[in-house]
Amino acid sequence: MAVIDAVETPPVTAPFLVIDNFLPREVAWAMRNDIEKHFSDTNNHKSPTHQIWNYWHVPGLYTYLRTNPENLIDRRHVDSLFQELRSFAEDRLGLAEVSWPYLSMYVNGCKQNLHNDSTNGRFAFVYSLTKDRRMTTGGETIVYKEGDLFRDHVAQANAGPGFFSSIEPKFNRLVIFDDRMPHAVERVEGSMDPLEGRFVFHGHIKERGPIVRGALRPNVANEAVMSVLVPFCDDAFARIRLYHGPLVVRLTVAPSGVVESCRVLVDRVTARDRSDAEWDGLRDDLVGRFLALRFPEADGPTTISQPVLFGATLFR
Repeated sequence: MAVIDAVETPPVTAPFLVIDNFLPREVAWAMRNDIEKHFSDTNNHKSPTHQIWNYWHVPGLYTYLRTNPENLIDRRHVDSLFQELRSFAEDRLGLAEVSWPYLSMYVNGCKQNLHNDSTNGRFAFVYSLTKDRRMTTGGETIVYKEGDLFRDHVAQANAGPGFFSSIEPKFNRLVIFDDRMPHAVERVEGSMDPLEGRFVFHGHIKERGPIVRGALRPNVANEAVMSVLVPFCDDAFARIRLYHGPLVVRLTVAPSGVVESCRVLVDRVTARDRSDAEWDGLRDDLVGRFLALRFPEADGPTTISQPVLFGATLFR
């Protein structure tokens, strides 16, 4: 499991990322303190403040409790988390839409069985306020490995980490993973005290068109970008149907209109044929076309984060 520092910006190619100490510690602790207060003074719990939890039980699949986080956490703190998630999504992933998070609580017996969320977004996020020292076990996010779990292991015995990654719900840890990946949450066992359980915010991240920052007007930038994407799709029509997933590039455009760089932010494109060896060339062809693009002159520089989606509608 690779734990990265939030300031590093290599292309996102792995199935998941783990970012520790995601929020300023005082914000994370303020939200945790709101949770602690919510469950204190049990003799004075009232309907408006405490009958807020949805016990979501889908037989054979989900068992946990969830609520809107502002029901028990200061809205200002939830807004801080949401804004940090949006900044992360835009800056690191080049994706502009982040869903408002649920807050979920897992006590003894709660879990999620194996599933994927391919239609919910491009990436899922899980942000933890779980105590690092607790009287329960479990609650890890399980993300299965890419590849063929049968054919890749026919010649040798394997178990657990050989098939999946297990990511502990550490306090102030953000986990981002490809929504298409089969994943689960390990069953929580131990104390019934809710404060000893797993507390996480969770939701999904996806595109909402290009992100244009700088001197060029968005409609002007988009027109120029489309002048590359449309012929690219026409020329590679038969090949692009073989792939699925998001590619996100970031163009840096000088005031003169020259493209100074085209950096890949995200490459989670998967070939339907496991033996495919053509994707890198196709991606590099698109990057080359962007580098050769000439934008109109402007009063200053511009950056354009452009999602390109394969296996779905390409232009969104």
